[in-house]
Amino acid sequence: MATLKYRSVFRSYPLGNDLKMAEIVSLGLPSALLRHVALAFGVKPSGMAPVVNISEKTILRRLGAKGKLKPDESERVARLMRVFVRASEVLESDDKARGWLLRPLGVLGGRTPLSLVASEQGAREVEQVLGRLENGVFA
Repeated sequence: MATLKYRSVFRSYPLGNDLKMAEIVSLGLPSALLRHVALAFGVKPSGMAPVVNISEKTILRRLGAKGKLKPDESERVARLMRVFVRASEVLESDDKARGWLLRPLGVLGGRTPLSLVASEQGAREVEQVLGRLENGVFA
């Protein structure tokens, strides 16, 4: 896989500015971001289907059409980008972030952080765990 700094791709969006992101999401993110998100997590784009709640066929169709995602789909992709960037910052590496997001964690009831990011509430829980890691609180 070619070396690509996903943080820089994702940071081209104002992920920390909810008002601006709400506007961008309402217009629809480019479907090509699905490919970047999948590569960041080390899976095929169709493998993101359960997390972004888009069928594998629809993901492939959206990528082929090179259009925009619907607002609800864009919101889920933006959430994945936000959590990935946060994990990369805390763990100081895209590779470490990917590994951490894909590993089942006891603090999350044995679930992977990625599986929880499928919902906003789960994403907030993952971000809280990252905050504790950042501050040296491991439990």
